[in-house]
Amino acid sequence: MTRQLTTWMAGGLTALALAAPAHAGIADTPLPQFSDGKASQLILAVPGVIKRARLQTDFLCTSFDSVPVDVGVEIFDTAGVRLNDVATGAGALLNVGPNQTVTIGTSGTAAFLESLVIAISGVAPGSARVVASSPRVRCNVVILDNAVTPPVAMGTITTTLRPAAGAVPAGLALPQFSNGHAATHSALIAGAVKRTRVQTNLFCTSLAAAPVDIGVQVLATDGTLQNDVAAGNGAAVAVAPGATVAIGTTGTAAFLETHVVAATGVAQGALRVVTTSPDVVCTTMVVDAGVAPPASMSNLLAGAGTLP
Repeated sequence: MTRQLTTWMAGGLTALALAAPAHAGIADTPLPQFSDGKASQLILAVPGVIKRARLQTDFLCTSFDSVPVDVGVEIFDTAGVRLNDVATGAGALLNVGPNQTVTIGTSGTAAFLESLVIAISGVAPGSARVVASSPRVRCNVVILDNAVTPPVAMGTITTTLRPAAGAVPAGLALPQFSNGHAATHSALIAGAVKRTRVQTNLFCTSLAAAPVDIGVQVLATDGTLQNDVAAGNGAAVAVAPGATVAIGTTGTAAFLETHVVAATGVAQGALRVVTTSPDVVCTTMVVDAGVAPPASMSNLLAGAGTLP
């Protein structure tokens, strides 16, 4: 039996078929019903959500429906356990009017006026699911410093980084993980950097029905590989369904990395994420590693699969 994970990407609607096992996380936890009885639909699956000290996550959503709709945000911790219940009103806004924009945050911030704050404990890194009673809702998700305005740091979480079948670049063979599993999917992130305090973090959430392996390969400016995933360097093996991992080129003051790649400095090179499953969604951040909140933070986009 399969379900559909539906997400808005590049102005269109893309349906991703997923298995439906019995485990926690954004891919398998049943979609909630709103407190007014309306059923929900999935709008976005978001990796890399954080609520830690001054770093918080805001979800900015606009309804394009002609009638009032309900909008909600569910937060999941690192292991994929849901932290709030939209069905009881926690993280939900009802009767959002046509063309109205709402902001749902993990805290109040100095920079934005949140329509609703979700009362949860800290999460770093985690994931989230934006749901609504209509598919005609568009959202952006940002991580930002909540204490000052303008924020010391602010970066967008994208939801379009998904590894595709095959090796990219084609000349660099996909590795085998230390448990003997061969990587089958990949995505390339240009412009990754590991230089003094400027470092790169990859946040990935598993949408798969069974444990998956996720690795990060650092490529120097000339394209040479800087770490060995097969030896466990930059690899997260047996990532549980619904779990989120943070793989960084160093440890940072702002985030809690689950894995750190041991590699020499790179400015500016690339990262390649390699996985044993296509059912993984990721986002990549270049951050100031030395302070929390980061003095700077920006998202990097990725290209997946075989290049034309």
